[in-house]
Amino acid sequence: MKKKLLLAVLGATIVLAGCGSNQAPAQEVSTDQSAQQETAKTEESEQSTAEPAAEGESTDAGAEGMIEEESLGEEVTPDENGVVSNGFMSITMPKELDGTYLVYARDGEIDVYDKESNEKGFGGFAFGVCVTDDYGQYGGMRKKIGELTDKDGQLYHVLLSVPSDVQWDYTVEGGDMPAAYKALSDADRDIAATLQPVEGGEYVDGAGTKGEEIYGELAKEIAENIKNAKDATELEEKQLSSVYFAMTQGDTPKDPMTAVGVSYGDYNIDGVDEMVVADMESGEVYDIFASVNGKPAHVASGYFRDYYKVCGYTFAEYVSEGAGVSVINVYDLLPNSTEMLSQYSVKLDETEGAEQKYAVSYDEGKTWEDLTEEDYKQRVSNIEYVGDWEGLKFTALGDVK
Repeated sequence: MKKKLLLAVLGATIVLAGCGSNQAPAQEVSTDQSAQQETAKTEESEQSTAEPAAEGESTDAGAEGMIEEESLGEEVTPDENGVVSNGFMSITMPKELDGTYLVYARDGEIDVYDKESNEKGFGGFAFGVCVTDDYGQYGGMRKKIGELTDKDGQLYHVLLSVPSDVQWDYTVEGGDMPAAYKALSDADRDIAATLQPVEGGEYVDGAGTKGEEIYGELAKEIAENIKNAKDATELEEKQLSSVYFAMTQGDTPKDPMTAVGVSYGDYNIDGVDEMVVADMESGEVYDIFASVNGKPAHVASGYFRDYYKVCGYTFAEYVSEGAGVSVINVYDLLPNSTEMLSQYSVKLDETEGAEQKYAVSYDEGKTWEDLTEEDYKQRVSNIEYVGDWEGLKFTALGDVK
């Protein structure tokens, strides 16, 4: 459940679930990309971020706004093997979940609901699987999980959708997630992996999402460039941080081929890995790369006094502005983009006579508001809290093959 809660914090308020208003697979998903990115990376209310509901759709999955069946699509009955299909693709439901769920299908998507919660008027949406040919459609409550190629060679991204709000009866004592709903939610990824094209073609689970696949060749090129760099300028001309050359100089030089590594991970929870190049001991990140339309793209470079760290599913930029003045900028990396969306900044100014020793900014440092020491420390603690995130897993540059 932790992954669902974290997505709800960072993601959009897509209440009905599924993949939004998908059209037939050969057409673009109709959800606006900019709205998807904005809702996926802000904490504004549903009123200000959610797209207007299509005709016949409800935007409230709670008891006071029971979803009309016609808005869900066509109800599909599983066959004797648990297979359900929308005519373009199918998924297979586990035998042990028989009788606990409802399945509705539309062009390009299959949505699964907890039967009891749905019939009681609380939505019951557990998860959905949909396809789109638009790179801009994953992020927020939808994660890319693989790629489907149809019989004509058309490539589709396969997305797993999860709800952004409570979809069961929360009015009963305790309001806990029902066991049947939890069973569906826990099985969502495994069920989605059973996807098959109905009319020919191939589904590859995980395709287009893994760092080795997306950045493997680039990582080799980076390692070679750093190994052979004759000066810092040569690296900067290749969109790499000058740090890798600088660390070889001075009284305590380090070999970047053993001190620096690459790490792949989905740091913005859109299902697709990013790549960072970082000091393996300190975790200081000096280059960030993202996947844009399926291709590697450079996001940002850092330096000794202006570096990044991956803090769970956000990026924090640590900037030393001078003696006694330090700033931490918090960013979310938008899906399928090199854009870093600023969340807020905190500043510590220990210079003599400083007007604001502790401060916070919500406009990228243009204006600052006072903080107490306690509030400042809590903000920093919140930034650096990573929960159950396992951290960066490195491959040293010298081992990149």
